[in-house]
Amino acid sequence: MFVFVCIVLILAGILLIAAVLIQPSKGQGLTAGMGGISGQISGMFGARRTIDFLQKFTIGLAVTIFVLAILVNKFFLPTSTIGSEGERTPITTGAPKPVLPPTQQQAPSPSQAPPQQ
Repeated sequence: MFVFVCIVLILAGILLIAAVLIQPSKGQGLTAGMGGISGQISGMFGARRTIDFLQKFTIGLAVTIFVLAILVNKFFLPTSTIGSEGERTPITTGAPKPVLPPTQQQAPSPSQAPPQQ
């Protein structure tokens, strides 16, 4: 279920990017360079209805992404690390301690340098 919701979130994000890029801007923005996709859509619905539809579609996708992100964080991710007293416990509790490499011998200090011949 987690994977399915993540896939839906990714697809909704891609659709949101496309919906924002298709919307007309004051300078016709990116849609003029994309072959006039916005013009083709407005030819089907009419210019004003197309803008209204794209705005509602963008808002709907943004709300969907927001709600799905909250649901994934609330229900699908592992439980938090807050203990019974309300204090956070480290994630590494119960993990084996790392094995440290043996310490290297320290190099002699200049005052203990061997005599020169």
